Amino acid sequence: MALYPLSAFRAMNKAALEVYQSIKANGTQKEVLNKMQTRDELYKSINYYEYEKSLDRFNK
Repeated sequence: MALYPLSAFRAMNKAALEVYQSIKANGTQKEVLNKMQTRDELYKSINYYEYEKSLDRFNK
């Protein structure tokens, strides 16, 4: 990690640019959905489901 601190950031920027260019050209994200995480994959990677459960317990 110390040798390549910006590698992931640069990769994310390139991916974001491709997505935004596609949205601008096509008016939708449909053409790049295969390059994107699903909502379920995102929620699992950030442990969102557990966070949501904790909010439910808090609000009871």
